[in-house]
Amino acid sequence: MVVSEQGSLSCTRRVRLFCSRLGNKVPLDLHNMMFGELREMFDFPTETKVKVTSDQIKPFHGYELIGPFERMLIDNATSPEKIQKLTNIFWPNGNDHFREGANSYVRLMAELDQMVTRMIFENYGVEKYHGSHLELATLSLGLIRYGEPQKSGTNKGVGIHTDKNFITIVHQNHVKGLEIKAKNGEWIVFDPSPSSFIVLAAAGLQVWSNDRIESCSHRVILTESETRYSFGLFEYYDGLLHVPEELVDEEHPLKYKPFHNFEFTKAQKELHWSHGDLTVKAFCGV
Repeated sequence: MVVSEQGSLSCTRRVRLFCSRLGNKVPLDLHNMMFGELREMFDFPTETKVKVTSDQIKPFHGYELIGPFERMLIDNATSPEKIQKLTNIFWPNGNDHFREGANSYVRLMAELDQMVTRMIFENYGVEKYHGSHLELATLSLGLIRYGEPQKSGTNKGVGIHTDKNFITIVHQNHVKGLEIKAKNGEWIVFDPSPSSFIVLAAAGLQVWSNDRIESCSHRVILTESETRYSFGLFEYYDGLLHVPEELVDEEHPLKYKPFHNFEFTKAQKELHWSHGDLTVKAFCGV
């Protein structure tokens, strides 16, 4: 688990242990099959991929192509109907391997997401809010491809940014590229394996924790002569997020106004990435 934060999070070791156990529950043949299907999906023509859209027109959802970065982001991915709809776009006659595999992946990553948020809430003594948090949490599944550097003409997959949701979970193939910015300013290269899941704190968690946990700055640098594929699970809070009153005191005065994930992502999309990464402090800081 990677969490960029001001203090030490005592549950990190438990999260790492849980990630390890969860990774052992992902059979290698399922991992290989899913990434094989992912490669096939991105090889479809653009006119097929653009059919991946969001029913509620959520910012950054649907199909996106920016330079070497290509993504399909499906909202409410824990719904089997959404996975079925995605499957039908690419395989009108059905593809049970992909459909069943995608549902399995989403269930496993959703289980990890719930475990991580529960441990964070417990760590700060506000576990009584966890149930109501889950009621408004929505999970979006990202299917992601980064072109090879010699083909894309650049080694930058995605520039330095923080995620705009609440928590992000990434599971990728063997190709390196994801880099995490440490507190001392150094960049740590994530070395993936078939059983590796990485959990990133995003803007919503920074607001909720009243700056006790900072959103994680990261980037993707393309250095290998292979295509990088990954699955990402993005937890959004589909409601107005408040800092719990228990997390406001003399040492930690209130830092943020009430926050809405999708309003924040909409503001970033309107700003456009070429104009920089919109910080949550600029968006709703007190």
